[in-house]
Amino acid sequence: MQVMVLTLIGKDKPGLVDAIAKCIMDAEGNWLKSSFCQLSGQFAGFIEVMLPQEKHNELVHACHQLAHLHITLQPSNAHEISLDAKAVILVTGNDRRGIVSDITSTLKTFDINIIEMTTKCESAPNWGSPLFTAKVIISVSPQMDLDNVKLAIEDITDDLMVEIEST
Repeated sequence: MQVMVLTLIGKDKPGLVDAIAKCIMDAEGNWLKSSFCQLSGQFAGFIEVMLPQEKHNELVHACHQLAHLHITLQPSNAHEISLDAKAVILVTGNDRRGIVSDITSTLKTFDINIIEMTTKCESAPNWGSPLFTAKVIISVSPQMDLDNVKLAIEDITDDLMVEIEST
């Protein structure tokens, strides 16, 4: 048995996740963890699955038959455990070109690893422009000063509101 990460992207349709689950089950795989979303009519997802090595090609072939998905199947080191704590950064402000790059560049200066990031832009009543929000889950070492990280993100522009919560 080997832990693998299956990535998928293709035109969304009802029942697609169920069909993928059946492919994994048919390949004698065990669904461990996943994340899915729909972006502009496209289905995108990541699944961590454990399955016998001799079933890898069977799973890839079965998934290719589903709605012509583009897929990859990569070996994972799922048993590597990080001793670092996690924190959640919530950022809200006026949307503008380059905002994600500015935030990620700021995090890079602190040598912070992004574990998960979700962003969106929505129309905000009485705000005047689209409202950008981000939720960023990061890995933090015990010596990390999260107040300095918060100040650095807030310094990107005057209109950013930043909250950081340790988990």
